[in-house]
Amino acid sequence: MNKSKQIFSVLLAATFLSPLAPVTSFAREKITQVSLSFSMDPDSWENLNVDCEDESYFVRTVNLFPDGSATSSFPYAVIVLDAEDDYYFTSIKPKYFELEGEGAVFQEAARSNSNSTMTLSVRLKNLGEGELEEPTSLVWTDTGIATWDEVLGAGNYSVRIRRDGEAVSSSSSPTTKVTVYNLSTKITKPGNYTFQVKANGLYKKTKSSDWVTSPILAVDEAKLAYIREHASQDTGIQGQWHSDSAGTWYQYTTGEIPTNDWREIEDNWYYFDGSGYMVKNQWVDRYYVGNDGKMLKETTTPDGHYVDENGAWAPK
Repeated sequence: MNKSKQIFSVLLAATFLSPLAPVTSFAREKITQVSLSFSMDPDSWENLNVDCEDESYFVRTVNLFPDGSATSSFPYAVIVLDAEDDYYFTSIKPKYFELEGEGAVFQEAARSNSNSTMTLSVRLKNLGEGELEEPTSLVWTDTGIATWDEVLGAGNYSVRIRRDGEAVSSSSSPTTKVTVYNLSTKITKPGNYTFQVKANGLYKKTKSSDWVTSPILAVDEAKLAYIREHASQDTGIQGQWHSDSAGTWYQYTTGEIPTNDWREIEDNWYYFDGSGYMVKNQWVDRYYVGNDGKMLKETTTPDGHYVDENGAWAPK
């Protein structure tokens, strides 16, 4: 999830994901230490690699939270490990974990599934120092939609619009996580329009890029009438919902339909399957989506698990 759900304060067991029958611990061998090595993908600011050489357990999932938590600006990761069938984890104390790479420091851990699952939180060094590159290839569509190329390391983009060199709105600049923004309803009278974009860092220590200005979109009365006819009715909307007999999907103004991914739409999180359809009434990793597809928060799921304010399953 390219989403920053912060679950640092509560570690997540995964019992509901692995309906394993209880196994008596004396029938299995002890895992005497957990050793993990961490490395960032040099071609991406988002991919954290976690490796282990021990054959008694393996890494199931890695979730990186690059912008830190409410109490710390350091990025951190939550890692879920599974023991092989004949093994079990024996401790959650700091000395039980040997961590190397990316400044990894143990924070806390929890066990579940008769000690066959380990979930741990690891603080990382302050990644992403420096300044982002400026956005490039700024282009207007003929209906007043702004587009630009992706910037490596950007968590989101700020967008603003100008007419004849003056700001159209005095409100704060909106942000978007995709490289498109609908400005059509801000084009209300003839004039020469430009939009400006800056990239904001995925990490808190990353400095935003400078503002970059687009080419001019010249709007006369005829062009204004065309834009009004084709403009979205909602300022800043990134796309539209669609449905058919198989389900519901979301399509951005660029034509993109998200698949196998979480997306935040109008302040709610949704998950879309491999065919692009919105998932509902089920668990997706450690998060539950309801009948309307929205991720549940601060409530009890239909199967009796509590999810916290970030939507993560959080045992009481």
